[in-house]
Amino acid sequence: MGRFSRFVIVAVAVLAAVPAMAGKIGWVEVEKAAVTVQEGKAAIEQLGQWAAPRKKQLDDLRAAAEAAQQKLVKERGVANDDAVEALQKSAVTAKRTFEDAVRQFQRQYDEEQNKLLADVAHKMNKVVSDYAEAHGFDAVFIFKQRTLIYLNPSVNITDQIIKMYDERFPVKKQLRSSQ
Repeated sequence: MGRFSRFVIVAVAVLAAVPAMAGKIGWVEVEKAAVTVQEGKAAIEQLGQWAAPRKKQLDDLRAAAEAAQQKLVKERGVANDDAVEALQKSAVTAKRTFEDAVRQFQRQYDEEQNKLLADVAHKMNKVVSDYAEAHGFDAVFIFKQRTLIYLNPSVNITDQIIKMYDERFPVKKQLRSSQ
């Protein structure tokens, strides 16, 4: 039996059981909530400040790689074989240096993003749990657009969670620090 067929059977079984349970279910778009709450916005701004000088370095490395490639193309027809070979090595080295820097930046960016948003995620879980208990929810699910066909807007509690989060964890203005 195919994966999709199993999914459909499970989905139908769950939908058939929902009316019998008669429980209150909610959905939260946690990714939207995490970047919408004031603390999340501050973390994203801090991440942008962290990334800006590193992106400048990547732009410089990209320009160097492109310049090396252009020089190779320009000199290929007029330079001797040894010079062309040296230019090829230079172009390949510049390109590899740029590609390595991009991969390293992406790893560091992901680590920094996870570090900055980990506290927001932890607090978000607590807010969702508290909201669900206070409003009689039996279950609250994480909303993922690509895995859901239909969602009644009345069960999407994201905006209420954002409001509750910002009330519970107001952002204090911080001095900007560059690292």
